[in-house]
Amino acid sequence: MSAPSLWETCILPGCRQPVAEELDVCQTCRTVFGDYLHETDRTPSYTTADLDRRDTELREMYRLLSRHTFDPDTTDTEQYRRATKLTTTALQKRGEEERPGQRCWLCEERRMCIRRPGGWECRDCRQIQ
Repeated sequence: MSAPSLWETCILPGCRQPVAEELDVCQTCRTVFGDYLHETDRTPSYTTADLDRRDTELREMYRLLSRHTFDPDTTDTEQYRRATKLTTTALQKRGEEERPGQRCWLCEERRMCIRRPGGWECRDCRQIQ
């Protein structure tokens, strides 16, 4: 267990840099992403607690799926199907289900994307750290 931090962390996925205000972007990400980040007048529809809950639930689902390797001869396919459906259902509830043919807001290519607050985001751009 780690001690609580005095600072909030950057809102961008994968970045753990400290920021002064909740739901803010760190200076490193502002420098790296530059014009790709846009300030809006509307307040975010989520809080840090929402993001933490989302991350915790997804980590748990991935942990469950990673414990089972899919081998049709030895794996209980019903259990694997239920775990996969649980993951997909949770992503659908959050609007994070992948959809084909969407234009990624980062690379502007039509690919399989997930809906994010900034727009549709493809797998390749999500892996950029």
